[in-house]
Amino acid sequence: MPTCRASHIRSSLVSPCRSNNHRRTQNLLGGSIRKVRSTRYASTATALAPQAKLSDQESFLRRKTRTTLHRTEQFLPRVLPVGKKSQSAASLSFWQKLLDGAYDDLNHPPADAAARVVVYGCDQYSGARDLVTALLEEPFAPEARKTKIQQRWNGVDEDASLSISYGFTQLEDASRLRIPCAWLRQYDVPVEIQELSIPSSTGSRPHSSSLSLFSADVPIIVCNPITYPLSALLSDPTLPLNHGNAILVLTSSPTSSEEFSEYTSKQFPPSLTVLFADPTRAVRATQTISSNPGSAAAVQQYQDGFTGSRLSDLTLAITKKLAVPSGNVMDIHTFTARELTKCALIAANLALKEARREVDEVTVKTIELQDAVAELDARLRPEILGAEAASEVRSAMDIAKRQVQPVMSRLTWWRLVWRVDDVGETVGAAVDQAWCRQLENKLNFHSGRLASSQQALSLSTKTLLSSFTPSSAFHSLILENRLAQIQSSPSYRIHPNALALPIHSRRMQMIYPTNMLHTAAQRVALGMGGSVLSGIGIAWAGWAEQIGILGGALGTGMHTETAVGAGMLVTAIGVRWMVGRWETAKKRWWRDWDRVGQGLERDLQLSLREVLTKQVAIVPTAACEGLRDLANKRKEEIDALTEELNQLEDDVSSHGS
Repeated sequence: MPTCRASHIRSSLVSPCRSNNHRRTQNLLGGSIRKVRSTRYASTATALAPQAKLSDQESFLRRKTRTTLHRTEQFLPRVLPVGKKSQSAASLSFWQKLLDGAYDDLNHPPADAAARVVVYGCDQYSGARDLVTALLEEPFAPEARKTKIQQRWNGVDEDASLSISYGFTQLEDASRLRIPCAWLRQYDVPVEIQELSIPSSTGSRPHSSSLSLFSADVPIIVCNPITYPLSALLSDPTLPLNHGNAILVLTSSPTSSEEFSEYTSKQFPPSLTVLFADPTRAVRATQTISSNPGSAAAVQQYQDGFTGSRLSDLTLAITKKLAVPSGNVMDIHTFTARELTKCALIAANLALKEARREVDEVTVKTIELQDAVAELDARLRPEILGAEAASEVRSAMDIAKRQVQPVMSRLTWWRLVWRVDDVGETVGAAVDQAWCRQLENKLNFHSGRLASSQQALSLSTKTLLSSFTPSSAFHSLILENRLAQIQSSPSYRIHPNALALPIHSRRMQMIYPTNMLHTAAQRVALGMGGSVLSGIGIAWAGWAEQIGILGGALGTGMHTETAVGAGMLVTAIGVRWMVGRWETAKKRWWRDWDRVGQGLERDLQLSLREVLTKQVAIVPTAACEGLRDLANKRKEEIDALTEELNQLEDDVSSHGS
């Protein structure tokens, strides 16, 4: 698009140029091709006129542009990644080279400074070579000059570029061509064309080509949409489509200009000038009139062919973009520096958007990992302890109780006398064998499953962390080292009996009630023995006194029958009392059993929760916490950088106002 200065002087530039071209055409061919020649030449008076003194406003704009360039160059290292390929427009080194070059150009302008018109063809079918040929080749020029233009790439490396400027003396460098072409002298400022090499079939573009396109004062991109889709053109960040002076030449005619204009307004940047041209048709038209310049039919064919090629639209667009009131080429370079800064800030904006997208992606992946942990937790809890943990433990305790009850039932008072020393061992063995054995085996089985789930979650976490490139803000060696320390700690490994530890501890708690039961059995046995002996003693004393063995020493005065009855009564009372003591001891033991069993349910739930959180899910949980902290920190950095970017964009926009 034309610059702000060019828009208000367009009418004053075009008319004199056309008038002068009209007179030149009359001298060459007469009135028959007057209209044709008027589109090919323009006045060089403006370009040859002495340059005006640099105004205060222009000096201020250049200083302000240099300041913005410097600030932008200081800003980019905090946004653009360093690890990108140098050819990419997202590379820091790419933009540093461009901004350094623009800054040096404004600080130390060369004496032979010229406006740089860079022509680039997207592929070998774009017609970029024919476009440059059609612009430079004149139908009535000497054959040697035509041959030089047509064979300009002879001896030039295909990966290099060709610079074409106005002049009569050929330089030794084959990549620099000088020709006395009027097309190069028709603008307000000296013009130099840089024709870039055609990309190879692999689609790779030399690094120098991308640098030349972005540093151009007028970058011209030639594209054949039949062989190079516009979608690929739009998605290519190494093309300066956002450059204010960029021109896109499509070498095929649309079916409807109105429809395509509406399409381009939606698809392409608003600053991009989109033109349609047929360079091959223009070259053929020039060849036609060159072969038979005196023929009116050839003149008509040339006029129709060149007009139909619409190359004059391209020349007019370049004229608008290179029009400056002062005639100083440095004003154009200043504008180019501002546009280059805009493009660099656009690249920075894209990098910040990519950084935001990465933050959002990491947040989503973190949530997905957390959901996987929560899903595993919700699935394993019912599988391990059942939908009702209380019922699962209660069922196991009921089974154990039914297995222990026969043992306790066999410990009657009359058997107690003969097995008093085996009570503790017998009851302890029964408890050890029956105490939630099925539940313990089930928990040991699930411990192995939890170990597999732990490995799967750790692998998912490692895969997530390894997906971040070394240049990513989420590639944290500190976080990786922290996770490695967790995995190498002794508490990380899940033992086979990790879930069943509460069963073991609760089983050990039954040792004390069992010992108390054993002590009670011993006391009951002693009490019953004492009662029996006391009864026997009373009966014997009565019998002995009756027969006079003791000689009335006891003085009981009981008959033998009475003494025996009293002895039996004492024995019965003692035995009954001891039997009651034994039953009370067994009931106390069963109460302890129920109390310990009720605590087992709580311990198993707590143990499962600790194993799931502190062992199975500890690695993904720690990774999610670390990534969440990194994401919050990165988001704050992006917000600060975005604010600084907006300030730079406002400064650049104020330059052109």
